[in-house]
Amino acid sequence: MSAQHYIKVILPLRLEWEPCYITDADLRAGDRVAVIFAGRRVIGVVSEVDVTPDIAISRIRPILSVETGLDRITPEEISLWRFIAEYYLCTIGEVYKAAYPGLKTASEETKVRVSRQKAMLEERTIAVWQQRIKRLKERLDVKDADLAKKHGITVLRRLEEQRKAIASALQEAEARLASLSERLSIAEGDYSSLLQHLPHISISPLFQQVLANGKPVLFKSAAREEMYLCACTGQLRKNRNVCILVNEIELAGRLRDRLEGAFGELLLVHHSQMTRGAQRRIMDDIRSGRPYVLIGTRSAVFLPHRELGLIIVDNEESPFYKQSDTAPRYNARDCAVQLARIHNCNIILGTCSPSLESTLNVRSGKYCLFDQTSDGRELHPGCRYTLVDIRAERKKNGMQGPVSRILLAAMARSRKCALIRGFEKPEELEGLQADIFTIPQAAKSELSDYDLVAMLNADALFDAGDFRSDEHAFQYLERLRHICPSVIIQSAQAAHQVYHMTSSESLLEERREFGLPPYSRLVDLRLKAIASASTLCESIVSSGFRSMELADSVRVVLPRDKQLQANKKKLRKIVETFRSKSKSDVIIDVDPL
Repeated sequence: MSAQHYIKVILPLRLEWEPCYITDADLRAGDRVAVIFAGRRVIGVVSEVDVTPDIAISRIRPILSVETGLDRITPEEISLWRFIAEYYLCTIGEVYKAAYPGLKTASEETKVRVSRQKAMLEERTIAVWQQRIKRLKERLDVKDADLAKKHGITVLRRLEEQRKAIASALQEAEARLASLSERLSIAEGDYSSLLQHLPHISISPLFQQVLANGKPVLFKSAAREEMYLCACTGQLRKNRNVCILVNEIELAGRLRDRLEGAFGELLLVHHSQMTRGAQRRIMDDIRSGRPYVLIGTRSAVFLPHRELGLIIVDNEESPFYKQSDTAPRYNARDCAVQLARIHNCNIILGTCSPSLESTLNVRSGKYCLFDQTSDGRELHPGCRYTLVDIRAERKKNGMQGPVSRILLAAMARSRKCALIRGFEKPEELEGLQADIFTIPQAAKSELSDYDLVAMLNADALFDAGDFRSDEHAFQYLERLRHICPSVIIQSAQAAHQVYHMTSSESLLEERREFGLPPYSRLVDLRLKAIASASTLCESIVSSGFRSMELADSVRVVLPRDKQLQANKKKLRKIVETFRSKSKSDVIIDVDPL
């Protein structure tokens, strides 16, 4: 019997510490164990072994069991969890719960038995097809012998038709056998067949040189998929895998359709609308050691990636990479950058119009810029961009309801038109020969199929209460101008700077002047008991932090300097003290939208 020793365990709970347990099992970090905590059975992850307890030995309980049927958590996964917990001021248990929301309960023996049964069934099926092919070949030989004899025209035609039917059946059977054999070889761990049909393309020498720098690459271009295809192919040829993050589930399906022809079974897709079973199969595929290109939404950063050679974050500027509803309230783009560091792999941040955070990181030398645009912008070739002043048009009777005569004339000349509505009601647009989208719908749609895209009132993009709305509006309009041949923007504020900007430099300067992100970090502290906000705000201000009381929260502004992480830890202690004294819960949201 092994000697007993102490271990620390990560539990899927909001705990500010990692409980200590005792065991005589030979465990490693990442193993799963069942323990009792607060009177109930919980599955945890071993984070440290052979530790020195920091509590009384009499209070330490033994583990219930080692969960051999559950997969071991990799060191890379735990490293990412610790980064997220530290940066976003949550607990590692909350990150664990988000990464593994549905824990597997089948034993390892059951999993192995099912796997063996499946392999045996496939082997029996292969044997059946082999026997069928043998019989068909024998029948074909008989028909060939008959055809060699002399026959009348009628008999000869009948024999030829019979031979043709047998040959067709043989061809189909051989194809089925080849497919089954390939699937079985993959199940047994022979993945070479998956790599045989990779496209013969290579990445441009200039882009390869940028990647070799080792820094995150901000890839500014409207036509990014071809470069993604080249970069993915290059990594697969090196036996390295790829993770591609997209900001919308619809975009995951669209990108899958475009890459499927090149990568076939190498392509995996993961998002929250898949069933738990389907998500589990993706995790098993990744753990199996098979090569893959995975397309996923933000939660894909939590998958147990192996041999990562490249991470791509498409539309890196999108706010949908930020999880705001439940802990951990992380930004998948920033977590992906950290994941690339953990795996020592390349990362590409693709965009038409970069986030201000990434723009500043290029300025400071943290990121490299690969700009496939001319003079800072890559508008659609021959893009016609027209800004219509709604107020001026109304004065000269140039509006018909929410649509200007300028736009109506352009619609009459267009083959296929898309209208993006802001404040307009659907009934106001009845009878117009165009596809009509809301602003969020248009952001998810393939607008490059239209030869004319118009925003009926682009002022709907702006929110006076959101300092980021100018940035988001500029990015939205830039996307339209990059992918559409003709864009018409109607606005009642035609003099607004966003409509006339050619880059985001002026917005970045405004942020610097007022000490706003990306030149600082925001932390929102949301309270259920709104009356307590004043007390919390006073406590934070008295500790030397710049903060303000909002409707249902306290916003803290932290300088982006070497003391940032220390200040975040200090702020967290203030919140913990407030929680314990006031018995009020506080939701911490770092880098809120």
